[in-house]
Amino acid sequence: MRDNLVTVREAANYLRISARTVYRLIESGQIGAVRIGKQWRIPASDLPGHEALATQASTGATETQATA
Repeated sequence: MRDNLVTVREAANYLRISARTVYRLIESGQIGAVRIGKQWRIPASDLPGHEALATQASTGATETQATA
C-alpha cells in the first residue's frame, strides 16, 4: 500500500510549526521521511492527526480559515 507523502512545508503548516523545526524533527528521527532528489517527503501517517492531512494532500486542497 502506497502512503501519501507531504512536503516539509505542508507538514509545517499542518503542525503549525516552522519548516526548520520539521527539518530538525526529521534529523532527530522523531518524524520519518524519505529524500527524493534534493527534497524531503514525509509520510502523512507519521504525523499526528494524519487522516485530515492525507485527505488534503490527495485532493490538493489547501486549508482556508476565515477569521470572524
